[in-house]
Amino acid sequence: MEGYRAIVNYYFKKGMEESGIKFIENELVKKAKSMGCHQIELWQNERDHAQLVGIAHWNNIEEARQFQSHWQAKEKELLKFCAKAPHHEFFKVRSTYAEKSRRAA
Repeated sequence: MEGYRAIVNYYFKKGMEESGIKFIENELVKKAKSMGCHQIELWQNERDHAQLVGIAHWNNIEEARQFQSHWQAKEKELLKFCAKAPHHEFFKVRSTYAEKSRRAA
């Protein structure tokens, strides 16, 4: 899949991980979908549950940046769960590999 990925690193306060994740799921996912986002993945670190990485799939950088400008107000609310401000990066997809599912004969 071509396009862009917005990758955001979240660092929650100890004990606030689940509240922070629920906030992201309830607020960010709905808004991103309504603004052209195709998929959001939330990855929680197995060793440090306070660390979460969000990866959003966009067709183009303009949609991703437009969403980010709308999300800033809600992200300020999210900060009450965070140990530090989230770190945002945008990446252009250069190549992908996906293993195809094998069907049983």
